[in-house]
Amino acid sequence: MKRPFFRIDYGPAFRAARIERRTLVVPHLSRALSGRSLLFMTDLHMSAMFPEKAMLRLLEQAQALRPDILCLGGDLAETGADQARAVALLERLRPALGAFAVMGNNDWQHVEHEGVALPDALRSAGIQPLIDSEAMVALPGGRLVVAGLNALTEDTAPAAPFFADSRDGDLRILMAHYPKSVEQHKDVCALPPHLALAGHTHGGQLRFLGLSPYSIGFETRQTYRRLPIDGWTDHPGFPLLVSPGVGTSRLPFRLNVPPTIHMITFQAED
Repeated sequence: MKRPFFRIDYGPAFRAARIERRTLVVPHLSRALSGRSLLFMTDLHMSAMFPEKAMLRLLEQAQALRPDILCLGGDLAETGADQARAVALLERLRPALGAFAVMGNNDWQHVEHEGVALPDALRSAGIQPLIDSEAMVALPGGRLVVAGLNALTEDTAPAAPFFADSRDGDLRILMAHYPKSVEQHKDVCALPPHLALAGHTHGGQLRFLGLSPYSIGFETRQTYRRLPIDGWTDHPGFPLLVSPGVGTSRLPFRLNVPPTIHMITFQAED
């Protein structure tokens, strides 16, 4: 990923996210899933520093991409009230094969707002929350199976292995908020996913000459140094995308780490 020498993205002035596109070849993928697209967005952090008008611009981008699958990587907002507004806006996205979300560390800080739990609010908006659980969408000749790990990395413990009854033709996707969760709990997968998705790091959020807060030991308990703070890796034994995400935390701007969303198209192996 080529990086600009100097670029500042200020949250309230958000105009558009960078769109990263990638095609993944999946062995034995059913024809019903080949050519399907997935949009991954994470760390929106809706707040005064990423207000409703910024969210609306982001959702316009998402709708124009017309993905078949939507995956949300957690940390929707900074407060309970912002979280409720974010979920209400995300309801506008109705991808053909479904929308799925994992919980981020910020989401757990205000998991309930005005008597409504976040998982229930997500379901009402047509988004399936995945908390150490998996969801399945059946299609002719194959199934989409999406599994999600809890954001609380040390306590993640699915009741049963993910993808235990998977077969040829299926598309297996694993989601987590922390990249570390994927590495730490990859053995909960009876079969490896075809794709894993994570966020949380913001790509460092501030980056100059290749250095970021992670370069000097920021959040050492939440990260593995063998995993990138953003980008693609096969280190877990399968493709993992660590997204720099969209919003900001602690500081209202990004330095040389543009807001990014990801369009991934799946292709059957010839």
